[in-house]
Amino acid sequence: MNAERGNSEVTGLILAGGQGRRMGNVDKGLELFRGKRLIDHVYERLAPQVGGIIINANQNHDAYKTFGVRVVSDAIGNFAGPLAGLHAGLSVSRRPYLASVPCDSPFLPEDLVERLMARLNESGADLAVAKTGDQPHPVFCLARRSVLEHLTNFLKGGGRKIDAWYASLAVAEVKFDDQAEAFSNINTREELASFEGGTPPPETAVKIAARAAAAVERLSPPSIETRAGGLSGAAPARSVSDDALARIVSCVDDYDPNSLKVDKALEVIHSFLVPVATNERVAVRAALGRILGEDIISAFDVPAHDNSAMDGYALRHADLKAAGETELRLAGSAFAGRQFAGKLGKRECVRIMTGAVMPPGADTVVIQEIVQIEGDKVRIPAGQKRGQNRRLAGEDLAVGKPVLRAGQPVGPAQLGLIASLGLAEVTVRRRLRVAFFSTGDELASVGSALKQGEVYDSNRYTLYGMLSRLGCDLIDMGVVRDDPASLERALRAAAADADAIITSGGVSVGEADFIRELLGKLGEVVFWKIAMKPGRPMAFGRIAHAGKEAHFFGLPGNPVAVMVTFYQFVRDALLTLSGRSDDCALPLLQVPCTSAIKKTPGRTEFQRGRLSRDARGQWSVGPTGAQGSGVLRSMAEANCFIVLEHERGSGEPGDLVQGQLFDGMV
Repeated sequence: MNAERGNSEVTGLILAGGQGRRMGNVDKGLELFRGKRLIDHVYERLAPQVGGIIINANQNHDAYKTFGVRVVSDAIGNFAGPLAGLHAGLSVSRRPYLASVPCDSPFLPEDLVERLMARLNESGADLAVAKTGDQPHPVFCLARRSVLEHLTNFLKGGGRKIDAWYASLAVAEVKFDDQAEAFSNINTREELASFEGGTPPPETAVKIAARAAAAVERLSPPSIETRAGGLSGAAPARSVSDDALARIVSCVDDYDPNSLKVDKALEVIHSFLVPVATNERVAVRAALGRILGEDIISAFDVPAHDNSAMDGYALRHADLKAAGETELRLAGSAFAGRQFAGKLGKRECVRIMTGAVMPPGADTVVIQEIVQIEGDKVRIPAGQKRGQNRRLAGEDLAVGKPVLRAGQPVGPAQLGLIASLGLAEVTVRRRLRVAFFSTGDELASVGSALKQGEVYDSNRYTLYGMLSRLGCDLIDMGVVRDDPASLERALRAAAADADAIITSGGVSVGEADFIRELLGKLGEVVFWKIAMKPGRPMAFGRIAHAGKEAHFFGLPGNPVAVMVTFYQFVRDALLTLSGRSDDCALPLLQVPCTSAIKKTPGRTEFQRGRLSRDARGQWSVGPTGAQGSGVLRSMAEANCFIVLEHERGSGEPGDLVQGQLFDGMV
């Protein structure tokens, strides 16, 4: 290894902090590849280019320390992605530049740092990023150490997406088209096996990525250079974010916009979601149901003093006999809000109430039920433990520590916790703005008389109900007729005012269905059909107008299909856009089905069911009558979805199925 070639101003950072989900939840950096660990290949290629190396890892530190270099974990928990790794590396590095590479790219260019540095110095940007074709590779970057404070503030604000952070910086892109295959990474065991045999084969992850990028290129977030102001003379471009691309590459064999699997559709949707970043201050009661915009830090200990957890007697444990009963003198009393004013002498105790401040010197509370009282004499039985029934100062909340994290929803418990800190106001994310309308010439407004061939528009009412429970600001645009000009005006107006647009009807194949064509004109659609029942004709895309963009969810026209697609796709997406950082997914319960079920393999079905208990208290589920996508009554009578997996066929009574309760869908 020729270490003298390395740039002494650059620290190399190898990102090995992920969870390796697509590799079977293993530590990818330690997987064997061509006789060595993956990280060995990366280290050998990066070390000659830099003055020193740091490894970011959240597990198996001893294995990584075999290089004799510093190994650092993320400072924020829950495996928060490459930004957390960059933050960890920048925090401990003392060189003016940091070059990052992933641990699963064993072919990385041997002149990566040199070319990134040349472009960084030439442009004066904050960081430089490698790029092949139209695809940037954000984790192959060279950053100035001066961006650390900016990144710290971004993470404190709840930011997690690497492309969203880059959007706020000046970024220079460096073309590596001459070494495109050098950026191949290994995400799955299949890829590990395919690369094992020699140089990257023609169908490498890079070329698969190019196909995926072409499928979603126009819809993806703006390229790093364009969003950051770019370089003079740079042509505008659009590209897939690295997170989105990674997910799409992982499922590219299943990517079919005409019939995408349910789980893959969810992955694609979430690849494009960037939460709202605007915060506002509201009174503490007004924060109920909102999303926290910043961490809430405790300004003092809660409780502020050691206090009693029970009604009883406070004493020094050292005054108790090692064996047998101990007699102590009663020196006084302590109540919640009125502490003992005296001084606790030797072999004395104090009558104390729950929540009262512990007398100085006392470290133990004996519950009142087990002591014997005779005048001012208190007899304590043997067997008491030091510190029992005592709550320590700061036990609930410690001064200077985060109490609640940005991205958490504020429920009743959180509201009380905030109030316990004496805060009158709290910072929350602004409400998500959602525009919705129904399409169709056959729709009549509630309250009017039906004409021949008309039906009442029920979908806007179910959408209103579902959206209201999510706490969004709603823009009800009514019914838009099946006319291209009217639809275009409605979509443009919605995109200018809203973060997300939801329509019902107009996405199936038909002579009067114009929305899919309009999406191609106003933005792009990633997919328009899903392998599911009900709800197969559902479109997802994005619409741009007046310098703004809105996510688009085109739901079917059938009433049940509207509710199914909303709860399976739109609900979680809107919560993510609202800034929720917790796991919003609805749990699935395994329960026996009371009746036979008919199902065709090759699609996911969401039958309406009723979960109930029998006389023995055992839970089971059964369908609620007719399951047609237009039978809204089946939803009104149900309390859950019976979720039947993609490959599953028909079933018999007693078979276990997945139940997804309606309660908790907010």
